[in-house]
Amino acid sequence: MLAHHRLVTLTGVGGIGKTRLALQLAAAVADAHADGAWFADLAPVSDPRLVVNAVASTLGVKEDAGRPLVEALQRFVEDRTLLLVLDNCEHLLEACASLARDLLQAGRKLTIVATSREPLHVPGEAAFPLPPLPAPDPRSDLSPDALHEIASVRLFLDRAIEARPDFALTRENAGAVARICRDLDGIPLALELAAARARSMSVDTIADHLTDRFALLKGRDRTALPRQQTLRAAIDWSYDLLAPPERTLLQRLSVFAGGFAFDAAEVVGAGDDIDPSDVLDLLGQLVDKSLVAFSVQRERYRLLETVRQYARERLAEAGGEAKSRDRHLEFYVALAQRAKAEFGGPRQDMWHARLDAERENILLAFDRARIAAGGGAAGLAMVCGFNQWFGWGLVATWHPVVLEALAHPDAQRETVARCRALYVGAQVTYLTGRHDESFALAQGSVRIARACGDPHVLAEALYRLGYVAIAVDRGAEAHEHFVEGLALARQASDSVLVALHSSGLGELCSQQDRLELAETHYLEALRAGRGEHPGDTLCTLANLARNAIALHAEAKALQYLREAVATGAARDSVLTIDPILVCCAGVAALREEWAFALRLSGAAALHREQHGLLGLVVEAQFHAASMAPARAALGTEAADAAFAAGRALSTEAALREAEAWLASLPADGPAP
Repeated sequence: MLAHHRLVTLTGVGGIGKTRLALQLAAAVADAHADGAWFADLAPVSDPRLVVNAVASTLGVKEDAGRPLVEALQRFVEDRTLLLVLDNCEHLLEACASLARDLLQAGRKLTIVATSREPLHVPGEAAFPLPPLPAPDPRSDLSPDALHEIASVRLFLDRAIEARPDFALTRENAGAVARICRDLDGIPLALELAAARARSMSVDTIADHLTDRFALLKGRDRTALPRQQTLRAAIDWSYDLLAPPERTLLQRLSVFAGGFAFDAAEVVGAGDDIDPSDVLDLLGQLVDKSLVAFSVQRERYRLLETVRQYARERLAEAGGEAKSRDRHLEFYVALAQRAKAEFGGPRQDMWHARLDAERENILLAFDRARIAAGGGAAGLAMVCGFNQWFGWGLVATWHPVVLEALAHPDAQRETVARCRALYVGAQVTYLTGRHDESFALAQGSVRIARACGDPHVLAEALYRLGYVAIAVDRGAEAHEHFVEGLALARQASDSVLVALHSSGLGELCSQQDRLELAETHYLEALRAGRGEHPGDTLCTLANLARNAIALHAEAKALQYLREAVATGAARDSVLTIDPILVCCAGVAALREEWAFALRLSGAAALHREQHGLLGLVVEAQFHAASMAPARAALGTEAADAAFAAGRALSTEAALREAEAWLASLPADGPAP
């Protein structure tokens, strides 16, 4: 079908194996697609508006400032030969259909494989109804040897042995096993749920129980397809075997998106009739019964999507959805407060990985904050707490989220929390190239800070306003803000703020081409902030290197650049990767290694585009100036080729090249 259709949709009931088949299919044909096969899991996405974001995240595509993200996706697929798997589309049908249509129209060499419980109904789509696994025919041979040849039986046996290692197919239980596989219509999820019960009951009891349940459920809804009845019967049956606290916990866990850690389950699952100390045991029981999956490597739990949807229905029937979603929001507000306190410390890598894994849940929490009691304060708390993480990547994704939190009717009181959230809003809008918008937000932050009378908060706000003032060509105002903020920071003996404002003065002088004075300010920032945050130290050293490049001081630039790499923070965030690539490109240009300079320049450009970093004004100004001689020396065709070769590199590969090149250069030269 893929040979004749650019959109093939695998359809079938939940648990039938659509995802597994799609992955196998993609692996089988990946070599025929020059730009690879890509897998976008849409199961954790609950909001149709986030479908485009989820696919863009998979492909590493970021939006251009002020333009819809879907346009960036269309440009990405325009000339690429790739296979895109859109998995679990059924709950986002219209959004997936619209995106598939837009991408297929833009990319003539694009092929899409979708999985859904029903077709997308896009022109040119070919739907492949995925059948269940073959089940035993009651009229055929039911000996153990014959049953071993039937796929549904093999799956049931594999899972039953996992549940009870001494389980075996015998002549005595062969009939019951065959009946289970037949009554469950060979649906993999139903078979796995049934097999999990082999731990605590005989297969004869399992078979008898299933038969009774199915008769009851078919009597309730004769309009549903038989396979849907069967799957629901299996889940109903498994659910009914749970103790009341297990049922309650399963219902509450259904509010998570994309998985969850134990501390989150403890907060969301506890309350009323469940004590926090009981959650661990109850969760373990749900894992044992195959209703919750646990990844040892990631230390995270998740509900199979079909089970999650079933549990959500039961939660709604019980009237507990609002309370569980409020507890979910409560947890992520607390997580934001913990992240704010620890993100820049020695556990930064752990926090980075944790918050990346929680992205869908954090978006869900922001969504709940829009309507929850106290949601205005909760949204501001999350904006402030996740501030540093927002700068690590996907900046363009967080821009509308932050602005929506700031716009909440209950978030308008001029408090320190709103002041700091405005600061974050100014930061994400600045980074995405919306400088006028950023300036207005930063002005609001400073105004509230003055009214609050907290000099530390005011110093923070003045730094952001000064930085954005440079971008909107208000140099005199920027100078005033940095000088005032620096005085406040020194009074408070806050070395981090002293470093930030000194660095800001350096940026202003650099932008005004007062390079010697810029170096003085950068060095003051380095002395004040060294040892506080490796990422900030790296950026200051990169600023010094950039300044030295502008002064044509190659030895000094190399010294600063080597020290920046030695901080170990080069891969910490999107904001620390860019200056390393840009400065290495600048030094290469000083050394007249023109092609390599433009190669790294291309890699840096792609990195900025992928992460929506469109507002780095001073960096862009100096980088363009340092690359101009390289372009002139190589000529347009060769320069464009070198730049394009850099854009073809992954960020990690580009960093490895840059660091290896830096290490290969002579280590002599005067210390700065």
